[in-house]
Amino acid sequence: MVGLSQGYDNIVVRHEQDDANKFSVWYFKSEQLLAVDAVNNTKAYVLGTKLIKSGQCIDKDKLAKPEVECKPANLLRQ
Repeated sequence: MVGLSQGYDNIVVRHEQDDANKFSVWYFKSEQLLAVDAVNNTKAYVLGTKLIKSGQCIDKDKLAKPEVECKPANLLRQ
């Protein structure tokens, strides 16, 4: 887990297409990303760390779609 989920009011659960054992739970307070639980998913852990530190806003709808690759260019709100 990266970050602290205390005070969250919304979660997004993301399952990866390439591996049924990989998933992540993203915790938000309004639009602010607070924490990420990444299970067997190093990419989500690293990305979550970067996004929490930068404070950038994520498109939650895209995040929830496993067909959208988990990388900043695809997930940042425009």
